[in-house]
Amino acid sequence: MSKIKELREHFSSLTRLKYISNLLNWDLQVYMPDGSNEGRSELISLVGEITHKRLISKKTEDLISNAEKIDNLDLIDSAILREAKRQYEKAVKIPTELVVEIAKTATLGHKAWEKAREKSEFSIFLPYLEKMIELQKEYADLIDIGECRYDTLLDDFEPGATSKWVSSTFNELAPKLQKIVKKLDSSNDKPTQAVLKKYYDPEKQWEFSNEIIEKLGFDFDIGRQDKSVHPFTTSIASEDVRITTRIMENFLPGCLFGTIHECGHALYQMGLMEEIHSTNLADGCSLGFHESQSRLYENFLGRSKDFWNYWYPKLQNFFPENLKGYPMDEFYRSINTVERSLIRVEADEITYSLHIILRFEIERMIFEDKINIKELPQLWNEKMETLLSIEPPNDAEGILQDVHWSGGAFGYFPTYTLGNLYGAQIYNDAINSNPNLLDEFSQGNFSNLLSYLRKNVHQYGAIYQPRDLIKKITGKGLDPEYFTTYLKNKFYPIYKI
Repeated sequence: MSKIKELREHFSSLTRLKYISNLLNWDLQVYMPDGSNEGRSELISLVGEITHKRLISKKTEDLISNAEKIDNLDLIDSAILREAKRQYEKAVKIPTELVVEIAKTATLGHKAWEKAREKSEFSIFLPYLEKMIELQKEYADLIDIGECRYDTLLDDFEPGATSKWVSSTFNELAPKLQKIVKKLDSSNDKPTQAVLKKYYDPEKQWEFSNEIIEKLGFDFDIGRQDKSVHPFTTSIASEDVRITTRIMENFLPGCLFGTIHECGHALYQMGLMEEIHSTNLADGCSLGFHESQSRLYENFLGRSKDFWNYWYPKLQNFFPENLKGYPMDEFYRSINTVERSLIRVEADEITYSLHIILRFEIERMIFEDKINIKELPQLWNEKMETLLSIEPPNDAEGILQDVHWSGGAFGYFPTYTLGNLYGAQIYNDAINSNPNLLDEFSQGNFSNLLSYLRKNVHQYGAIYQPRDLIKKITGKGLDPEYFTTYLKNKFYPIYKI
C-alpha cells in the first residue's frame, strides 16, 4: 500500500469514529430518554478519547511525514495531506484528558441548557457554561494560533479566518443593515405576519415540509428528518445524512423554513464526490460555506416569489382554512416581514446578521476576559438594545435561546453571517450562469440549481479552503456588497419604498 493510501485509510478510520459520535449525539437530541444522560456522556467521551489517541499517535506522525516526501500528489491527495497535518498539529497539543473533559461537559451541559431554557433560569446552566468556557480557554491557549484565543477557536470552524477580519467585515456590515431596517421602518405599507400566526396542524406542517425537501433533492434513501428542540444536520456516513426540525403550531415559518434550511446543509453532504467519501475531506470546506448552502435554500430560494409561485397553491390545499382566498403576493410579503425580534432562528434575513454580530462581540469579550460570566444575561440584553432596539423579557428568549455554547462551540456563530455573504455571492453567480433559473423555480424545477451547486460547491467537500473556493466559483474573494445589494433589491419593493 502506498504511503498516501495508508494516510487516507488512517484518517478514514478517524472519520468513521466521528460518525459514531455523531450518531450518539443525534440520538441524544432526538430519541434518548432524559434519564440516560450520564451513560451517554460516558459513551461519547470514550469515542472522543479513542479518536484523540489515534489522531496524536506516532503512527499518525509517521504517516504524515512519509506522505510529505511524495512528489506530484494529485488535488485530492494533496488536500487529504493538508487536512491531516492541520488536524494532527492541533490535536497533538491537546492532552487526551482535556478532550474527554470537554466531551463530558458538553453532554451534561446540553441537558442543563435544555432544563434552564425550559424554566428560563440562566443559573441552572451557569456552572456548566463556566466550566466549558474555562476548558475552551485552556484548549485555545494550548493550540495558540493567531493573535488571540478567539482566533484559535474561530479557525476550527472557518479555516484561515481571523477575529480582525471578521470584526472588520461585521463593523462595515452592521450599520448598513441598521440603515436598511430604518428605511423599511419608514414605510407606510408594511407587511404583516398575522396569517402565519394562526393554528397550523403540526402533522400537516410535517407532511408539507417533507414534500418540499424531496422536491428540492433531499434523498430519503440515504437521509431522514426527525424532530428536536434545536434543528440540526449531521452525517452518520457519506450515505447517511440526518436532519431535524421543530414545529410550532401557531407559527408556520418555524418548521417550514427550518426544514428548508437544514435541507440545504444536507444537500451539501449528500453531494460529495465519491472519491472523498469517508475521508477527512468528507465535509464542507468551512461552516461558513456550509451555512451558505442552508441560507441559500432557506432565504434566497425559499423566501423568493418564484419559489412560492409554485408552492403556494399546494400550501393552500394543506391549510385551506387559513389561506384560501389569501393572495399569494401578501403571503410572499408576510414571509419576508422585517422586524426586530428576540429569537435568532426566527429572525428575518436582514436582522438575522445583527443577532450574529451580537454573539460574536460577546464571545470575543469572554475570551479576552472582559466579562464576568454571571453578568452575561445583562450584557446580552444591553447589546440587543444597542443593535436591535429590543430587550428580552426573560432568559429563555435571551441568553439561553441557542444550544451552541453548551457544546463549547465558541467561534461558530460568525459563520452564520459569513454564510449569508458567501450565499449571496454564489447565488448571484448561479443566476448569472443560468438566467432561466427563476422561471424554472416558478414551475417547480429546482434540479438545475442543485446541479450548479453540485458542480461548483458540493462535490469538492473540503478539498479547497473557503477563500480559494469562493474565488474558484465567482472569480473574486468574499464581497459583502452582494448581500446588501440583494437585500435592497428584494425588500424595498416588498415594503413599497
